[in-house]
Amino acid sequence: ETAYVVYRGTDGIIRRERADRAELSMPQWLRFPVETRADWEAMLSRLDPETPSRYGDWADLHRRFDDREYPLGLTICGAYGTQRNCFGEEKLAYVYYDDPDLVHEIMRWWLAFYKRLVTIVTRNFPGLDYVMVWEDMAHKTGPLISPDFVRRFMMPYYEPLIDHIVSCGIDVVWVDTDGNADVLLEQFIASGVNAMCPFEIAAGWEPTDVRKRWGHRLAMIGGIDKRAVAIGGYVMREEVMRKVPELLQSGGYIPCIDHSTPPDTSLDAHREFVDLIRELGAKYGG
Repeated sequence: ETAYVVYRGTDGIIRRERADRAELSMPQWLRFPVETRADWEAMLSRLDPETPSRYGDWADLHRRFDDREYPLGLTICGAYGTQRNCFGEEKLAYVYYDDPDLVHEIMRWWLAFYKRLVTIVTRNFPGLDYVMVWEDMAHKTGPLISPDFVRRFMMPYYEPLIDHIVSCGIDVVWVDTDGNADVLLEQFIASGVNAMCPFEIAAGWEPTDVRKRWGHRLAMIGGIDKRAVAIGGYVMREEVMRKVPELLQSGGYIPCIDHSTPPDTSLDAHREFVDLIRELGAKYGG
């Protein structure tokens, strides 16, 4: 019998998940931290960007990363990601209609918080290569929020945040979302987003199609079907070869699977995939 644990995470969400290998399944979301405006106001004392423990030991970070040979960046919780973590998807869908002022209040905090956080990080650790905005705001057939609500509740805060990130010396801002968010690309690109991942193939989001429509206005990471990699052999090679050489030659593309490696992928299958990607990178990556 599988054992489970119930706990409140650092995001304030109470969840139930496997005690042995939590990565094998999604958690069961039991309760979200914001049900009323009073709940939000009670959280604010814990949401101070000046709290030193958010940042750790700057000297140790410099020792660990100053001589790196790989890109290093900062991950932040996105606009929709923050809204959803407050309310949960279902409750949030009602709050957009019942209390839009509260959503905007949370977004004004979000903008101020991350502008200050990015300032503190880049002053103490200059030279970061990117900021990744975690959203996870889409499912198999489209986004969890309409394009109109993205325009109303996200973009007024995305644009000034990205302007601030760029002013702090970071010129790559990418959005991470599962599912298919294709109908939102125009708004993301207009706001200053210039890269995205992971382009889930099971959701029909093909990076070659995105490249044809948006060119080099959007760099891409991912887009290789994890299911094909798990099968390996001819199936994996066919999936890789029909897109990776073309995208590598075009530039602005980092080939990898379209999400975490699933547990049914053997070590041999994964090694075969990595070897092929390295071979193609040496041939077409420039």
